[in-house]
Amino acid sequence: MANLRKYTLDRWNWSERAEKWVYVSKKNGRRVYSYQVEPPEEFLKLTKKLDQINHKLLHEQDYEKNQKLYKEMMVIAEKMQAMRRGK
Repeated sequence: MANLRKYTLDRWNWSERAEKWVYVSKKNGRRVYSYQVEPPEEFLKLTKKLDQINHKLLHEQDYEKNQKLYKEMMVIAEKMQAMRRGK
């Protein structure tokens, strides 16, 4: 029996097997798959935001502000990893 991966519905997921991004929606009780090679806009926005926070983090001297930026960066990184894992 094939080991089918369950993708999160109504969200972009990365497919290792297809080496593409896949968006899964449900219509009439059936899963509908859309594929694209380029990263989805949501992933690009998260990447840009992560880069901006990282830049601020590198230049922030205040410990508490540094901690807050780091935590914000980790939340964004987790969202991005979830998209790559499909969970």
